[in-house]
Amino acid sequence: MTAKPDVDVAILGGGIAGLWLLARLKRAGYSALLIESEALGAGQTLASQGIIHGGLKYAIDLKLGQDSAMLADMPARWRACLNGSGEIDLRGAKLAAEHHLFWARRTLASRVAGFFGSKLVRGRVDALEQANWPEALRDPENVGAVYALDECVLDTSSLVATLAQLHAGCIKAGRAQVADRGNHVVLDVAGRSVTAGQLISTAGAGNEALLPQLGLPARAAQRRPLHQLLIEQAPVPLWAHCFDTSDKPRVTITTHRKQDGTLVWNVGGLLAENGVQQSEAELIAAARKEFAALLPKLDFSRSRFAGFRVDRAEGATADGHKPDGPVLQRKGRITLAWPTKLALAPQLADLVLADLPPPSGATQADWPDWAAPAIAPAPWETVSWK
Repeated sequence: MTAKPDVDVAILGGGIAGLWLLARLKRAGYSALLIESEALGAGQTLASQGIIHGGLKYAIDLKLGQDSAMLADMPARWRACLNGSGEIDLRGAKLAAEHHLFWARRTLASRVAGFFGSKLVRGRVDALEQANWPEALRDPENVGAVYALDECVLDTSSLVATLAQLHAGCIKAGRAQVADRGNHVVLDVAGRSVTAGQLISTAGAGNEALLPQLGLPARAAQRRPLHQLLIEQAPVPLWAHCFDTSDKPRVTITTHRKQDGTLVWNVGGLLAENGVQQSEAELIAAARKEFAALLPKLDFSRSRFAGFRVDRAEGATADGHKPDGPVLQRKGRITLAWPTKLALAPQLADLVLADLPPPSGATQADWPDWAAPAIAPAPWETVSWK
């Protein structure tokens, strides 16, 4: 008679996707274990700007595609969790901003107004009167219109901490070697052996190491790099996309606080995509030029700058562009899972749970002498400022 596995499901990777999946599995009655090889949130999660996208960013070229539709329900779903009425209780997570903003340069204001006034997006965006524009954007000579999107922004460090606290005893540190034995999966972690009925890897770039075991080529996964810009002692808080003639935001700005309270901007968008080919010094020079053009009245004389690189690890697409939604690759008892966007972690969990056998009803195994991983520091706590 075959012995029952130690847990129904093992998860590799302690970013938002893995932590969210763990919470959903436990709520559904599964015994589960999450193993993190570095620190919780390390890599993509804490490099994320924390925006719970509703898809309007991807309609910046004035059309709504499948990726926009995939994200449309996410803000309401996350907000329900943040107020304690959703599938996971996230009341401990901090909201950085109620609404991410979208500003159009003066020359494009009428074009954007036509789109945001259409039936396609009605109820998902509100035009702000000039009196309600944030301080950073009170520059009508350069800023033509400002809109509040139905997209909140989260403090990702507090989000990771809140999710980790929900089932802290089920989260362990270590690097796992994995083998599918047919009737269960074996994970060897520093000499410790764990058996699981199913393995779900949400390890981002770490998923690539498991591709050969699934008989998949390296091209089944992809990475899209970014060179994000950080600005310490930013002049004022701001959470906003800047719209220009491209189909992508010229800059996407979110505001964070260092542990000492210092204000930091995390800047993405085309600046970060174009920055992949630039050195840190070149990125900083490009950023200074951008902000002189976009928001010339802001004073950055006391600010310090830094760049940090991060890969957006994803399931592959034929053209190498962003997938429309979460991607799952499964063979036997092993599933590789990529959420594509932080905001889509709930949908990734939906897809995984829909494909699992029912819970075994077995008692959750316990490993009291197995250490838990720490929470990773945010990038702005570790960079060298210039």
